[in-house]
Amino acid sequence: MHPNFRLASLALAALLAAGCRESAPAFGPGLIAARANADEFLYSVGSRFTNIQRPPRLIHARQQFGHYALTPSGVYNDTSVWLAFGPDSARLFGNEGVFATDRYVVRAALSNTLPNALTESREVVRLRKLGEGDYEWYTNVDVALGRIRARDIANVLARTLAAGEGKSPAAIRADYTSSFPRTAAALGRLFTIDTLRTAHDTSGGTTYDIAIRLTPATLKATMPNYASYIDKYVSKGRYRVTLTDRTGARWLEARAADYYVHFRMRSRDGRFAPLDGPLREMPSALAIRIDMSMRILLFRVGWSDMVGEFNIIDTPEERGWGMRFAKEPEWRLPPSVGYLLKSSLRRPFQGNGIPIRISIRDNPGSQTLLNRRLSLTVRESGILRFLNRLSGTAVGDYLGPSEREANKFNADALRALRADVNALLQ
Repeated sequence: MHPNFRLASLALAALLAAGCRESAPAFGPGLIAARANADEFLYSVGSRFTNIQRPPRLIHARQQFGHYALTPSGVYNDTSVWLAFGPDSARLFGNEGVFATDRYVVRAALSNTLPNALTESREVVRLRKLGEGDYEWYTNVDVALGRIRARDIANVLARTLAAGEGKSPAAIRADYTSSFPRTAAALGRLFTIDTLRTAHDTSGGTTYDIAIRLTPATLKATMPNYASYIDKYVSKGRYRVTLTDRTGARWLEARAADYYVHFRMRSRDGRFAPLDGPLREMPSALAIRIDMSMRILLFRVGWSDMVGEFNIIDTPEERGWGMRFAKEPEWRLPPSVGYLLKSSLRRPFQGNGIPIRISIRDNPGSQTLLNRRLSLTVRESGILRFLNRLSGTAVGDYLGPSEREANKFNADALRALRADVNALLQ
């Protein structure tokens, strides 16, 4: 996951998970189950950020994947990276991880076995050459979450939304600061809830308007590399994500720029509602629009109006989202690359487009799994080589000290959240 999106996701996830004392019991059908589920879930997720140990081969592979993401020919024939070669011209790499004593140990390995113990994870990376200049990336990640069911995690979100309904911003602030003091302190090194507004309408809905401000200056004393990365890249990024239905009604808005991450959502009885108009059930098929740009070196690059399908996965055993982007966006590129052919920029959106799937799935008798899948087809060209150099610069600045400090920040926050939830469930 790109570090910027990981940071924004952590901000939202921690805010929702720590939003109110009523959310803690939703981790299970009863107090005993909720206590066990919450402890395992937060321990497993937090462990994946704790003192990560990777062997040199795995470190090298991650660097190469980041460096050649848009120009795969540079890594396709690198025998020092791949663990296996498939009959369909595929190159295969994988890793497995598990928490041991005080560190998360990751090793290079290819396995068909799903994680079946707490804290275990598995990742598979496949690169195929489809034709002259065309390559397909595929990644599949599975993470063990404990015995918590997918519907329990969905219930935590629903309970958190419902608990804020009808309350004033002051009451909500007082609730989370008193109920989650450790989490507030851990996140407070980087995140401050700058704005928290609630609007209650006559139909019983509550609209939340939340702005989270990033404060890397307060982080510099203990995590200078991570703070500098945020100053250099995250603060200069501009992002907007909107979910709409086929009528054009908005169901969620999120945007980020200039150290702020801003969310707008509406709910009733813990269920999402459209931001405008009468209350109704959220449809399972929505449209997602993403605008994004970043300043790297002297250039601002990105896109606007990337529109895709957004399908909600809601079954008794699985909850999540499936997305597909099959429409080329409007590109924002430096004038210096205007003479380059841009046909390769259309390639990822042709055919099946870019499918992304993120879900939590029950696995009876074993671990509930978080699964993330992504497929991306690229066509090498001069313009992609230029963009790859820029993205490689940002990724290269992140890997190493910045990533280690970011992981420690995440681990500290999740450890604090675990302690707060455990205290509430005693």
